[in-house]
Amino acid sequence: MMTFAEYDARICNEDLKEYFHHLTLERQGNPQNETIKDVIAELQGIVIPGRLSGKAVIELREQNKVAADLAEEGKIEESLAVIEQIIDACPENYSAFYTLGYISFEQEDFEKAIECFKQAFEYNQFFTDVVLRIYDCCVCLGDMSDIGVVLNKALALQPSDPELLETKRHLEEGTYPERLAQHIKKTDEKKDKLRQELLEIKRLLEEGNTEEALEKLNKLV
Repeated sequence: MMTFAEYDARICNEDLKEYFHHLTLERQGNPQNETIKDVIAELQGIVIPGRLSGKAVIELREQNKVAADLAEEGKIEESLAVIEQIIDACPENYSAFYTLGYISFEQEDFEKAIECFKQAFEYNQFFTDVVLRIYDCCVCLGDMSDIGVVLNKALALQPSDPELLETKRHLEEGTYPERLAQHIKKTDEKKDKLRQELLEIKRLLEEGNTEEALEKLNKLV
């Protein structure tokens, strides 16, 4: 079994770069393979630049997996507790901020989610999934101002990445991927409900029912 010292030495070796090249080819052939995507992002953004020791990379990977699994199971408080420990140990850990963004996105707090995802992107611009999630947030918020710069930075580093290119196509055509259909439906329903409530307030004001209109407006706010 490889020791942490041997792992640290290995990440500087040429054979690891060959392994990375192999993974890149695998990624092009199977862009949906999450394991390959995650490993490539970790290699490019964390391991090869040498920001963390081999031991730290391994330990943080395991902790992040625990946090992500807890979030998937709906154990949000437990997941947040693990994430807090990770960030205390490594404030620049992109995976921890990604999981925070995932939790906020699933709770439909898109403003908070996009801030977490942008933080994750800042710490690892090779992490394709976080670019996709930033795009998702922009679509759900109806504001595409944040995605252009992020997408261009990611494409400058990985110009042939199939998912980044697909996101660029959706952005140019004004479309969105199927994964967003459920969220778009909920967002549209909320907008319709808000529109109806505002129309009701407008009607009350026109009829002179100012007090009732203000009461409804306060509840809405």
